[in-house]
Amino acid sequence: MYLPEINFLNINNLPDILRINAKSGCPWSEEIIRADLQNESNNEITYIGAFATNTEASLLGYAVLGREKKTGLLMALNVDKNFQRMGIGTQLLIAVSDCAMYLNMKRLKLRVRKSNSGAIALYSQMSFKGETVRRGYYSNGEDAIVMSASLPLNFRIKL
Repeated sequence: MYLPEINFLNINNLPDILRINAKSGCPWSEEIIRADLQNESNNEITYIGAFATNTEASLLGYAVLGREKKTGLLMALNVDKNFQRMGIGTQLLIAVSDCAMYLNMKRLKLRVRKSNSGAIALYSQMSFKGETVRRGYYSNGEDAIVMSASLPLNFRIKL
């Protein structure tokens, strides 16, 4: 397991976020990310990043926490392809859950592609349970599984 440095992201991290975002299964537009980071959106959104601990301090992955009433919403979790399967997604998820609890949220919810078995396995390991299926949720028509978990998360990390 790789232990990155976890920090909040800001507009200065935009190029690295866009680099990772471009290779995700459902990339967001630069305009949306820029507005979020500049607090131009009306949503209360937090970007959290995992950084390499070497001198380069490059962004390895990021997560986006939003809100739906008193529930946290994991809006995105993207890890650079070269650093997947190293525990970085797990650590970002833990950071998101800690942030959500700090904001007095009692649950964390997410939507995941039905075909994304790796992510579904990670979320299940972190105590998320499937609730419903949103038919045709993604732009390509793929279904999304809506999963949620009570906070704090109940998980076991495999070393």
